Order: sequence, then C-alpha cells, then structure tokens
Amino acid sequence: MSADGKGQGPGHDAGDGRISPEDRDAIRQRSADIGRKLDAVTAKRAPAGAAGQRGGQSAYGQAFRFAADLMVGVGAGGVLGWALDRQFGTAPWLMIVLFILGFAAGLRNVVRAAKTAQLENEPGQRAAPFVADDDDDEK
Repeated sequence: MSADGKGQGPGHDAGDGRISPEDRDAIRQRSADIGRKLDAVTAKRAPAGAAGQRGGQSAYGQAFRFAADLMVGVGAGGVLGWALDRQFGTAPWLMIVLFILGFAAGLRNVVRAAKTAQLENEPGQRAAPFVADDDDDEK
C-alpha cells in the first residue's frame, strides 16, 4: 500500500484509470474460468431441470388438468343424457348410459395425459440419483 492508503499492485498507474496489459490478461483468464465453471454447472443441471419444468407446467397444474378432464367427461355425458331423456321420454336410461360413457371417455383422457406426462418426465427421472430410504426398516 502507498502512503495515502490506496492499494497499488503491479501494473497500476497512479490513478489515471488505465489497466495494464498484465491485469487485463488476468481479468480475461478469471472470466474464462468462471464461464467454464458456469457451463459445467448448467450442463449438469439441464437434464433434470428441463424435465421437471415441462414448459412451466407444475405438478399442481397437471393434477388440475387430470381432474378437469375426468369431470368434463362425466358432466358432459350426464348433461347430454339428461337432455336426450327429456327429449325422448326415456328417463333415466340415456342419462345413465351417457354418464357411464362420459366417465369412460374422461378416464381415457386422463390415462392418455398421464402417459404423455410420464414420457416427458422419464429422462429426468432416469438422470436423478437413487436414494435409498432406510427409515422404514428401523421399526
């Protein structure tokens, strides 16, 4: 340190704001090292992070979609059956039949959406480390 308390290392001028070539090379080297470390961390986290996010759709969003698919199928079948029963005077048979068909259609949509979600999440699940849960064996 100088007498005025300001640190002056090698390659520094006395306050004229210029950086020496040695300091410039040192800064570039540190920047390159940080960039390589950041790339390594990003590459390590990318497979698990990309599968977990699925374009921003969370697990709650998926669950809500599954429930909505099932309820829409049941509701549409029940309402359509009720309307046709009133039209043709066949109460309650068309409502029961279409209610069951609506439930089957809604369940089919839920299974299809769950399979799609499972296929999209599979790479992240395979990349995740296996952690054995030994707490259950101690009882």
